[in-house]
Amino acid sequence: QQMSDIVGTPIRPTEESTLADMLELGIQKHVTKLQEISVLATKEYALEKGLKKMQDEWQGVKFELLPYKETGVDILTALDDIQVMLDDHILKTQTMRGSPFIKAIEQPMKLWEEKLLSLQDILDAWINCQSSWMYLEPIFGYEDILKQMPVEGRKFVRVNKVFREIMAKAKAQPLVLEATEQSNILEKLQESNALLDDIQRGLNDYLEKKRLVFPRFFFLSNDELLEILSETKDPTRVQPHIKKCFEGINRLQFTKSDHISAIISIQKEVVPLVTNIDPSE
Repeated sequence: QQMSDIVGTPIRPTEESTLADMLELGIQKHVTKLQEISVLATKEYALEKGLKKMQDEWQGVKFELLPYKETGVDILTALDDIQVMLDDHILKTQTMRGSPFIKAIEQPMKLWEEKLLSLQDILDAWINCQSSWMYLEPIFGYEDILKQMPVEGRKFVRVNKVFREIMAKAKAQPLVLEATEQSNILEKLQESNALLDDIQRGLNDYLEKKRLVFPRFFFLSNDELLEILSETKDPTRVQPHIKKCFEGINRLQFTKSDHISAIISIQKEVVPLVTNIDPSE
């Protein structure tokens, strides 16, 4: 249309059009202006082609999922390539949006940038949620922990339900652009992460209280302490950690009724107790 306006007559080239046809229209009189339009069109086409290329590259990209232990949940793995591609495309898109020739495709380019940035937000929230879920899932799988932390337990049940639903849908439709378009997925992940933060704080407070009651628990890591607290009905669970709490003691000797009858040193010396100790008291 711009070329037609400059020449003063409609220019509608077809496959049969020849140079002679164009010369008859008098385009040689407007070469400079027509060259400017040609350069602009070439630049615009390059941007449009670049956008299409990025969109096409995402069409076959899938999440890789693998079963996580015996939870019945498949989790995201091998995300490095997806993240590298996403970073690259965000940078390219933002560079292209800064081009002086972007006007013709400014709106679709803006929408594409918003989609990529949204995808980044979803991936960040998803990875955080998955990491926290993987840490807390085995902890709240123990009945003893649920009894001792009922508030946090109820919160984890909520998160667990949402996370499993998201992962099930991702497994059914692993294409990245499809899986991340689940209804309200970002809001669900952000809400789950907020609950997981609350649960983690509650768990830390719970462990701190246990350490204040029995200071020797400060010698144990959170995971080691949780291993003991998760099975309070089984006092033998302290065996791997007893030497960290008491210098010189390597193991405890238990009776068939799970009473402590003796202490055993690192040199395997056995010191019988005057009276058996009931760990439950």
